[in-house]
Amino acid sequence: MRYLIIYIVLTATLLASCESDSYDKGEGTYSHLQADFVEAHANREKKIDYVITDNGDSLTLTTPCAAAWAKTADSTYRAALYYNKVEGSKAKAVIIEQMLTMSLTPADSIKEMKTDPIGVEAVWTDSRKRYVNLTLTLKVGTVSNDSEKHKVTLVPDSLHINRHDSSRTIHLTLYHDKGDIPEYYTEKYYFSLPSAHLSALGADSVAIHANTTASGMRTLTVSLRQ
Repeated sequence: MRYLIIYIVLTATLLASCESDSYDKGEGTYSHLQADFVEAHANREKKIDYVITDNGDSLTLTTPCAAAWAKTADSTYRAALYYNKVEGSKAKAVIIEQMLTMSLTPADSIKEMKTDPIGVEAVWTDSRKRYVNLTLTLKVGTVSNDSEKHKVTLVPDSLHINRHDSSRTIHLTLYHDKGDIPEYYTEKYYFSLPSAHLSALGADSVAIHANTTASGMRTLTVSLRQ
């Protein structure tokens, strides 16, 4: 298993804006705006030229979109795409934002397990079961020290086998260390965990345990079966 903790910096998320038109209530850039989580392909020039949505639709961008986070040519990135659908399978990108991708952190790699309260709005899978997606909310505030960041990752606890149907559920705990960051306002973040990390452990469902601000310890379960 790879060791990865997501460090959430309290600055604006890097976005690639492919349009700069102001809002128009008629037929402007945002009048028919759609949004999808996607796998975004970077071409030889490191520009996003097409995407595959979580519903399995392939969309070619009318104009390849430059993104500061697309640093490797001929590669694929997890992203959120805001766009206007045009003829056929083409899309006019408005904004494309890189999503935070999680991995699993072995328990023995963590000196002290921390479960500071964190808001969990939703946990779900895409239609192709390639990702487990999480919508999390964090209490944040301005800090002067650049080293102050939220630390978020998923820690495997156990694999439970159901005696009735032999299904296998991997139990994960959401690690959250908020450090000394003040809690002035709430920010929403989207995370994706590649399902392949869980399938490699023999799991066909996942149960995520998180210490939420409203309900105490909460468990959210999703199936990985097609």
